[in-house]
Amino acid sequence: MFHRQRQRGFLMPLAIFIIVIMAGFAIAMARTTAQSNTSVIQTAISVQAFYAADSGAQWGLNRLFYQAVPLTRAGVDAACAGLAGASVAFSAPGLSGCETQLQCSLSNDPANTTSYYQVTSSAVCGTAPVMAERTVQVSSYMR
Repeated sequence: MFHRQRQRGFLMPLAIFIIVIMAGFAIAMARTTAQSNTSVIQTAISVQAFYAADSGAQWGLNRLFYQAVPLTRAGVDAACAGLAGASVAFSAPGLSGCETQLQCSLSNDPANTTSYYQVTSSAVCGTAPVMAERTVQVSSYMR
Protein backbone atom coordinates (compact mmCIF):
# COMPACT_ATOMS: atom_id res chain seq x y z
CA MET A 1 0.00 0.00 0.00
CA PHE A 2 1.08 3.42 -0.82
CA HIS A 3 0.83 6.20 1.61
CA ARG A 4 -0.17 9.40 0.01
CA GLN A 5 1.58 12.38 1.45
CA ARG A 6 -0.03 15.69 1.32
CA GLN A 7 1.86 17.95 -1.13
CA ARG A 8 2.45 21.47 0.04
CA GLY A 9 3.41 23.14 -3.29
CA PHE A 10 6.81 24.52 -2.27
CA LEU A 11 8.08 24.99 -5.85
CA MET A 12 5.12 27.03 -7.10
CA PRO A 13 5.65 30.01 -4.73
CA LEU A 14 9.39 29.80 -5.40
CA ALA A 15 8.83 29.94 -9.17
CA ILE A 16 6.49 32.93 -8.82
CA PHE A 17 9.02 34.68 -6.58
CA ILE A 18 11.82 34.10 -9.13
CA ILE A 19 9.65 35.35 -12.01
CA VAL A 20 8.74 38.53 -10.09
CA ILE A 21 12.39 39.20 -9.22
CA MET A 22 13.53 38.63 -12.81
CA ALA A 23 10.76 40.95 -14.10
CA GLY A 24 11.99 43.62 -11.68
CA PHE A 25 15.53 43.25 -12.96
CA ALA A 26 14.30 43.45 -16.56
CA ILE A 27 12.37 46.67 -15.85
CA ALA A 28 15.37 48.19 -14.07
CA MET A 29 17.68 47.33 -16.97
CA ALA A 30 15.22 48.77 -19.51
CA ARG A 31 15.05 52.04 -17.60
CA THR A 32 18.82 52.21 -17.26
CA THR A 33 19.27 51.57 -20.97
CA ALA A 34 16.74 54.27 -21.89
CA GLN A 35 18.44 56.78 -19.59
CA SER A 36 21.82 55.84 -21.03
CA ASN A 37 20.59 56.42 -24.59
CA THR A 38 19.20 59.84 -23.64
CA SER A 39 22.47 60.68 -21.92
CA VAL A 40 24.50 59.83 -25.03
CA ILE A 41 22.23 61.97 -27.21
CA GLN A 42 22.40 64.85 -24.73
CA THR A 43 26.20 64.67 -24.67
CA ALA A 44 26.39 64.73 -28.47
CA ILE A 45 24.08 67.75 -28.70
CA SER A 46 26.05 69.49 -25.95
CA VAL A 47 29.29 69.05 -27.92
CA GLN A 48 27.51 70.26 -31.06
CA ALA A 49 26.34 73.39 -29.19
CA PHE A 50 29.88 74.07 -27.97
CA TYR A 51 31.28 73.90 -31.50
CA ALA A 52 28.47 76.12 -32.78
CA ALA A 53 29.24 78.71 -30.08
CA ASP A 54 32.97 78.50 -30.87
CA SER A 55 32.30 78.90 -34.59
CA GLY A 56 30.04 81.87 -33.87
CA ALA A 57 32.80 83.52 -31.83
CA GLN A 58 35.28 83.00 -34.65
CA TRP A 59 32.76 84.42 -37.13
CA GLY A 60 32.32 87.44 -34.85
CA LEU A 61 36.07 88.07 -34.64
CA ASN A 62 36.26 87.78 -38.42
CA ARG A 63 33.56 90.45 -38.72
CA LEU A 64 35.41 92.68 -36.28
CA PHE A 65 38.88 92.61 -37.76
CA TYR A 66 38.55 91.59 -41.38
CA GLN A 67 35.47 93.49 -42.53
CA ALA A 68 36.73 96.95 -41.58
CA VAL A 69 38.66 98.43 -44.51
CA PRO A 70 41.01 100.09 -43.76
CA LEU A 71 41.65 98.40 -40.43
CA THR A 72 41.46 101.17 -37.81
CA ARG A 73 40.36 101.30 -34.18
CA ALA A 74 37.38 103.46 -35.10
CA GLY A 75 36.35 100.97 -37.78
CA VAL A 76 36.63 97.99 -35.43
CA ASP A 77 34.76 99.91 -32.70
CA ALA A 78 31.92 100.50 -35.17
CA ALA A 79 31.98 96.85 -36.22
CA CYS A 80 31.68 95.83 -32.56
CA ALA A 81 28.61 98.01 -32.15
CA GLY A 82 27.14 96.50 -35.33
CA LEU A 83 27.79 92.96 -34.11
CA ALA A 84 25.44 93.26 -31.13
CA GLY A 85 22.44 91.00 -31.63
CA ALA A 86 23.81 89.36 -34.77
CA SER A 87 22.55 85.85 -35.42
CA VAL A 88 24.25 82.99 -37.24
CA ALA A 89 22.28 79.98 -38.49
CA PHE A 90 24.47 77.08 -39.57
CA SER A 91 23.81 74.86 -42.56
CA ALA A 92 26.92 72.66 -42.36
CA PRO A 93 26.09 68.98 -41.70
CA GLY A 94 27.65 68.93 -38.23
CA LEU A 95 26.02 72.16 -37.04
CA SER A 96 22.70 72.23 -38.89
CA GLY A 97 19.86 72.94 -36.52
CA CYS A 98 22.01 75.19 -34.35
CA GLU A 99 21.63 78.92 -34.00
CA THR A 100 24.10 81.36 -32.48
CA GLN A 101 23.48 84.82 -31.03
CA LEU A 102 26.41 87.23 -30.77
CA GLN A 103 27.12 90.17 -28.50
CA CYS A 104 30.14 92.46 -28.51
CA SER A 105 31.19 94.71 -25.68
CA LEU A 106 33.78 97.45 -26.02
CA SER A 107 35.92 99.14 -23.39
CA ASN A 108 38.93 101.44 -23.56
CA ASP A 109 41.96 101.94 -21.34
CA PRO A 110 42.14 105.15 -19.27
CA ALA A 111 44.49 106.81 -21.79
CA ASN A 112 42.13 105.82 -24.64
CA THR A 113 44.96 104.25 -26.63
CA THR A 114 43.64 100.68 -26.64
CA SER A 115 40.20 99.24 -27.34
CA TYR A 116 39.26 95.95 -25.69
CA TYR A 117 36.61 93.76 -27.30
CA GLN A 118 34.71 90.87 -25.78
CA VAL A 119 32.66 88.76 -28.20
CA THR A 120 30.08 86.52 -26.52
CA SER A 121 28.60 83.73 -28.61
CA SER A 122 25.62 81.75 -27.29
CA ALA A 123 24.54 78.71 -29.30
CA VAL A 124 21.41 76.59 -28.98
CA CYS A 125 21.18 73.16 -30.61
CA GLY A 126 18.44 70.55 -30.62
CA THR A 127 14.79 70.80 -29.71
CA ALA A 128 12.90 70.08 -26.52
CA PRO A 129 13.18 67.78 -24.65
CA VAL A 130 16.79 67.20 -25.75
CA MET A 131 18.59 70.47 -26.34
CA ALA A 132 21.75 72.20 -25.22
CA GLU A 133 22.98 75.76 -24.90
CA ARG A 134 26.63 76.74 -24.66
CA THR A 135 28.31 80.14 -24.40
CA VAL A 136 31.84 81.05 -25.47
CA GLN A 137 33.52 84.38 -24.72
CA VAL A 138 36.54 85.58 -26.67
CA SER A 139 38.51 88.72 -25.89
CA SER A 140 40.78 90.77 -28.11
CA TYR A 141 42.24 94.25 -28.27
CA MET A 142 43.53 96.82 -30.75
CA ARG A 143 45.87 99.77 -30.26
